[in-house]
Amino acid sequence: MKRAVGIFLIVQSLLTYFIMDALYTPFKVTDEIIDTDMKTGVTTVSYESPSEIHLIYIMPMLTFLLGIYFILKSKKKRRLKTQHFYN
Repeated sequence: MKRAVGIFLIVQSLLTYFIMDALYTPFKVTDEIIDTDMKTGVTTVSYESPSEIHLIYIMPMLTFLLGIYFILKSKKKRRLKTQHFYN
């Protein structure tokens, strides 16, 4: 049962991440003109985007890790130790 929940959490977190990545851009790409060559008219433009992890992506990451934990958690079987006393 824990393995099935783990697989569900992993699939759900991946789908959530891909949907968020496709529909939501958490940063605005900024362009900045660096240099313009006056002889040729060629303009050099720099595109920047922040390389930090945004808070909106933390929840799918935690869900993914929880799913991996459920899958890898081994089931410990307990053996009933019975002691027989013979007189």
